[in-house]
Amino acid sequence: MCRFSLPPGYTRTKPVKKPKLGVLLPVIDAILEADGTAPAKQRHSAKRIFERLRGQHGYAGGLTVVRDYVRVACCLPTLTKS
Repeated sequence: MCRFSLPPGYTRTKPVKKPKLGVLLPVIDAILEADGTAPAKQRHSAKRIFERLRGQHGYAGGLTVVRDYVRVACCLPTLTKS
């Protein structure tokens, strides 16, 4: 009756748009790249990057969007830099 024992999950056909964060992705990448050579105690946390974006660049988005991007950019640098 049904081809699958469980219904297949939803998959996105296009990447998610980031209207507020999209223009600041190069800034975040530059911060993370500079942190690569810094000692562990002096590296930026996602919250500190968020505070810098809000203070220096007028970012009006949320912390979780920045946190999600930083998590992906730190762990998988080959996917975010193209």
